Amino acid sequence: MTTSARLIFDVIGPPTLARFNGRCQHPMAEQEKLLRALLRENADTEFGRRHGFASIETFSRFQKQVPITEYDDIAPYVEASRHGQPAQLTRARPVFYGMTSGTTGPAKYIPVTEASRHAKSRLMRLWLSGVLRDHPAVADGVILQPASPEVEEYAPDGTPCGAEAGHAYRNMPAAIRGMYPVPYEVCEIPDYRARYYAMLRVAVMHEVKVIGTPNPSTILLIARELEAMTEPLVRDVRDGTLDASVRIPPEIRRALERHIHPDPGRAAFLERAATAGGGRLIPRHVWPDMSMLACWRGGSVRQYLDQLAPHYPDGLAMRDLGWLASECRGSVPLSDEDDSGPLAIATNVYEFFPADVDRKPQPTDLLAVDQLEVGGQYLVYVTTAGGLCRYAMHDILAVTGYHGRTPAVRFVQKEKGIVSFTGEKLTEVQVLAAIDETLDQRRTDRNFIAAVGQPPTADADPYYLFLVEYETPPSDEAAFSAARALDKALCRHNIEYASKRKSGRLAPPVLRVLEPGQFDAYQRGALEAGAHDGQFKILRLTADHTFADHFSRSVRDYRAA
Repeated sequence: MTTSARLIFDVIGPPTLARFNGRCQHPMAEQEKLLRALLRENADTEFGRRHGFASIETFSRFQKQVPITEYDDIAPYVEASRHGQPAQLTRARPVFYGMTSGTTGPAKYIPVTEASRHAKSRLMRLWLSGVLRDHPAVADGVILQPASPEVEEYAPDGTPCGAEAGHAYRNMPAAIRGMYPVPYEVCEIPDYRARYYAMLRVAVMHEVKVIGTPNPSTILLIARELEAMTEPLVRDVRDGTLDASVRIPPEIRRALERHIHPDPGRAAFLERAATAGGGRLIPRHVWPDMSMLACWRGGSVRQYLDQLAPHYPDGLAMRDLGWLASECRGSVPLSDEDDSGPLAIATNVYEFFPADVDRKPQPTDLLAVDQLEVGGQYLVYVTTAGGLCRYAMHDILAVTGYHGRTPAVRFVQKEKGIVSFTGEKLTEVQVLAAIDETLDQRRTDRNFIAAVGQPPTADADPYYLFLVEYETPPSDEAAFSAARALDKALCRHNIEYASKRKSGRLAPPVLRVLEPGQFDAYQRGALEAGAHDGQFKILRLTADHTFADHFSRSVRDYRAA
């Protein structure tokens, strides 16, 4: 960390945490204060005038007067804004449009204003303050954070559109910037393998204390790419070069060359690290004093956490990045204990609807933060400084407890992570629980990719196909046993699934044992096609039966019977 960054966090860290803790004692007062400010700021906009923002004085009036919105509802305002028409959703002109990764549909354009960008920046500063309070050694090294290109296209009025994470990386405050040694230009390298080479070429010169990226599959990918690039990385560190065979655009290559120099001492260290790794550079040997990993720990990504263990130092701390998306950053984990964190109570306005209620909510049905129950699971709706208003995130959050009087939440799954052919309403969470229970003894030796719903045909009832990679494929007996155990576990976790299986309306599930390496190839292909590095994700339960076609090299299918 640079001296200026260390001084800033020594000075601002404790009061930043203290202010947040104080606000968490009065969540509804903070929510109402923020709501009034946002309504007042954006009363004289197309959306604000249409819904009478100027006349709204109370939270209850807000709920009666302003509708719940989906992206399709705000898309006309967004498009008008992208074509240069002022004051659509916000009085302030958007400075950027974040393009979502499209897990649940086509890409959307999320307006980013100076105010919403600063709001996310303040929450990042709060998160870092908590990290440095608990892990002061982070200050003695740097943070490695992959990011996608900021600009993928321009709106008709010239406003850039692209990866919100790339926008934040490029525009982070100068003092904090010193904590991130990889220059932004690396993010703009078009070729995926070249981008990872350039990132690691810079990173291996430094004492990396934290690797931070939302999806832990990216942290696993970093380890595998580091191992694959051992020889050119050691050579280039020794010689102060960039591998000439790597496809880096000339202008970016010239910018990178300003950050590198011959370092025979570091190269000798890397050679010893490679020897310790059996001829490969493994993160645990390259950065033995790493302090922590920062990534999502819950939801559909948690299966990767055990796969990280062979690559990274023993006992490495792990801190969740919290519930965040292109639309907003909603929670701030302040400990390493679990994957939950208190709601960012002074940054966004939150409303909720019980996830187990099988109907669409009416505007006055939504609950405020003081109406939630610990253990409850809720769909969440946000009102933000970027102009989103009562916006349906289609995320399910679980309330795990309280920080002061403010609910602490963790991400459970996307609302659309549910498949039902016969009324079973199988959820992603239930699938992951069944996988963990039945394949637990081989968690570091297998990679569960997805459960793919197979629709009924004229000749067969619907069933679920489980795609699993093994480093060492199981015996036929073990695979059939695992398929049967999966079926029983799903019956335990979902009584409707059990009923439909008993009645024969659902056929037994199938375990497809895949040849290893296919998920890595799928992920690499997605990144090469332009998927965002840090937020690459797939649904672990899908009704898109064609998804299985991406994983065609199978050892065998095993049907539970």
